[in-house]
Amino acid sequence: MKYVFGIDLGTTYSCIAYIDEYGKPVVLKNSEGDHTTPSVVMVESEDNIIVGTEAKRSIEIEADKTVQFIKRKMGKEQDTVVLNGTKYTAPEVSAYILKKLVADANEELAQTGVLKDGETIKDVVITCPAYFGMNERQATKTAGELAGLNVLNIINEPTAAAISYGVSGGDKNETVLVYDLGGGTFDITVMNIKGNNISVVCTGGDDQLGGKDWDECLMDYVMSRYEEENGEDLSEDPEAVAALYVDVETWKKALTAREKVNISVNGPAGRFREELTRAKYEELTESLLNRTKNLLDGILATAEKQGYPMSKIDKVLLVGGSSRMPQVAAMIEKNYHIVPTLADPDEAVAKGAAIYAGNEKEYIEFIEAEAVNTGKSVEEIKEENLVTGALDAKFAKFGGGGKDTRINITNVLSRTYGVSALDEFDRKKIFNMLMVNAKLPATKTETFCTVVDNQPGIDISLYESQSTDEVMEVDGREPLTVIEMKFKQRVPKGTAVIKTLSLDNSGIMHIVAEEQLHHTKLETTFMLSNQMTQEELRIAEVRMASANVE
Repeated sequence: MKYVFGIDLGTTYSCIAYIDEYGKPVVLKNSEGDHTTPSVVMVESEDNIIVGTEAKRSIEIEADKTVQFIKRKMGKEQDTVVLNGTKYTAPEVSAYILKKLVADANEELAQTGVLKDGETIKDVVITCPAYFGMNERQATKTAGELAGLNVLNIINEPTAAAISYGVSGGDKNETVLVYDLGGGTFDITVMNIKGNNISVVCTGGDDQLGGKDWDECLMDYVMSRYEEENGEDLSEDPEAVAALYVDVETWKKALTAREKVNISVNGPAGRFREELTRAKYEELTESLLNRTKNLLDGILATAEKQGYPMSKIDKVLLVGGSSRMPQVAAMIEKNYHIVPTLADPDEAVAKGAAIYAGNEKEYIEFIEAEAVNTGKSVEEIKEENLVTGALDAKFAKFGGGGKDTRINITNVLSRTYGVSALDEFDRKKIFNMLMVNAKLPATKTETFCTVVDNQPGIDISLYESQSTDEVMEVDGREPLTVIEMKFKQRVPKGTAVIKTLSLDNSGIMHIVAEEQLHHTKLETTFMLSNQMTQEELRIAEVRMASANVE
């Protein structure tokens, strides 16, 4: 099938887009007629899963069956939820969201004749926050695979938004800051664009900050005012709380367009009414906005160290539905003296992912054809191309009329990676080797020494953090993985062991270690922790195959 798709798998809302016959990115509607679908899942039974608006209405009333904000658990150590008495992993829950998006999109495309009989959506690019680490990215890919999709790539949401806005291509040479305030996460990225080459300068954010925090702030205020006026605690009435949960989001959106809104709440002690002004709402949520400013200041300081001060930033793009709030643009204009552009906040990420998906699929097919013609493997061809660039030149002639039309993305590390060892005082520390915001691919080599005589081997413990310190305390941190290395022969104290960490563009960690006496060498590819076990995958696949998702 010639069509490929981009999916914005969001914390609060998700959507799917494709490139139509005219080369334009189009967001597809769900069965309710909306372009975005609430990322909420309700398990009525293992065989009947409800996703979207109906599930969202059940958040408070049937809390034991319903989950939202599952994206915040992706790739985390505690990544499971119990719904209606059954345990589910975050990737499986996310897979149900993807199945709903794809099923509805299949129906629309079939009705309009875009998809022929027997054709279904298969090839996709899924987006994730720029600061997602290796575990979170792998969990996102697993969700896509559980949903029966061929995941061509996982790309960063701000990069997808920039592609959608059209900052890449032609003779463009500009630096862009993407401020992405979604429903459940906040993301900031500075990137430099030269033609089709998008180079990320630095990135950061907070996966526990988003529009839902603005909603909760308003919820707390309204519930407090209700108790003041009516003398009863509104939280004692689950149905009233469920209705309020929907209402506060409506009021928030209304205050984006209007200076004031009339709020009304029905509760156990009667009705409460009040006029809420935008000024009052912004006062209530000022601390949340300041959190985004503090994170933005940190990213700008990092960008300046890399030669991109605020004065060199050409555009600020606002992405994510919550960036519509007038206080966001006002804060940026006041503090940074640049007027930001509201870049299709709800749909830009999915559209950009669709554009990239088409570009990526064409390149992958070209590589696969080269592999058949030359008798080499796809991986061998990719490795050769990293050295010679010959394949890129050939692809340009093949698909771009002599010009390289492929979107090339150079990313940075979203996390810091290090290994543990004893310092000069025999205290266990983490020695960071690959630092956050370093360009990918990244490689670092360090020398460590054995600590006792007749040492038979070492354990290599790999840690992930957002630290910018070269050495840091372990402080109860759990390693991503522990790799056992046995030496050919025992070695004396002080024997050098050279360790190399390499992270490639696909997010795969390569670890090489060699002790320098007998030259025992270890080479391994890092296997991610905090992922679904084979048994969890088997159970999820069985449930996915039998469940009715609507």
